[in-house]
Amino acid sequence: MQSNSDLVSKKSWLSKATVLALFAGSLSACAPTAEQPDVVVVPTPQPTVTVTVTATPQPTTTVIISPTPQATTVVVPTAPISDLAIINTTANRQSLINRGVQLTNAKVQSVVGDRTFWVGANNTQRVFVVLAPNLDAGTAEKKVVVKPGQTLDLVGVLKPAPSVEQAQKQWKGLTATEAQGLKNQIVYLEADQIKFK
Repeated sequence: MQSNSDLVSKKSWLSKATVLALFAGSLSACAPTAEQPDVVVVPTPQPTVTVTVTATPQPTTTVIISPTPQATTVVVPTAPISDLAIINTTANRQSLINRGVQLTNAKVQSVVGDRTFWVGANNTQRVFVVLAPNLDAGTAEKKVVVKPGQTLDLVGVLKPAPSVEQAQKQWKGLTATEAQGLKNQIVYLEADQIKFK
């Protein structure tokens, strides 16, 4: 039995020594030590690799397309001209050819002939008017009598002025001075509607 008690006492002594060693180790692990500096982990540097990419030239194909010009006519609808000042002050009066005109309260300055007269604010700011053939035919001829000083509403289209000689042949009663003034004006109004005020 003695061997059993030796064995138990050895185990007990061994257990006490183990517990004491563990206790001393844990105390020393928790105690701060000034001898060991803080440990800083520095990663090992990686080698740097520089890659230079050089593009290889790609063949390019240049395509030149020369369109064949086509004649185009563009019709731009425009509102009719409603002020004589627009006709008198436009620098390029040829751009007004075939433009519609709708004048209200136009004052007759002078009457040249049966179908022709001048309208405007005065003798320098005026437009030559020719009545369209439909206003000078049959019974309409006797109803359309224009007199100086009258106020009219006119609707028509601007036409290119003829030469001085042609204007005098075309419209009887037009003096050389008036024909020259018409030529300088570049356009005249062919009125297809007239309303007396």
